[in-house]
Amino acid sequence: MKKKPKESQENGTEVSEKAESIGRPDDTAFDLPSGLRRTLSTELVTKQAELRTVMEVNGLIESRTWAPGEVIIREGGTNRDLFFLTKGVVEILVEKEAGSLILNEIEPPHILGDVAFVSGLPRTATVRAKTEVRSFVLKYEDFMRVFKGTPEWFSPLLSSFVSGIKSLHYRIAELQDKT
Repeated sequence: MKKKPKESQENGTEVSEKAESIGRPDDTAFDLPSGLRRTLSTELVTKQAELRTVMEVNGLIESRTWAPGEVIIREGGTNRDLFFLTKGVVEILVEKEAGSLILNEIEPPHILGDVAFVSGLPRTATVRAKTEVRSFVLKYEDFMRVFKGTPEWFSPLLSSFVSGIKSLHYRIAELQDKT
């Protein structure tokens, strides 16, 4: 029986020792370049900050329930809270001289109040529970307290983004009505 060459035994031993040393603080076998280490460290800090922010926002969200006929959002109101519809059906309506005009019925999942939340404009329509409705509510003041350090340009950018999405939403609804 022939023995393996000494070099192979040494290499095998080295690999085995290195494999056993993974995770030890004094391990230099898998040392990362300093630039990569800084990048990974920055990524970790960023992810931790994102997680803290998500947890803070999670603490701001409350669950609410409305009975049929209850008003969730009132047209002209200045409240900027955001509603995440999770159960039930709501009616979107506007007040006219002849009475209420129902524009749409919405089912979950849907976000209500996004334009006022982002832009600060008064509510453009009333939202009324048609059935029992459950929603998560994010209060604007609480949200801003968490994100008070956002850059000045962030709010106009977000407002423009929401406006564009709303315009597309209304255009799609118009096209669907024509077909």
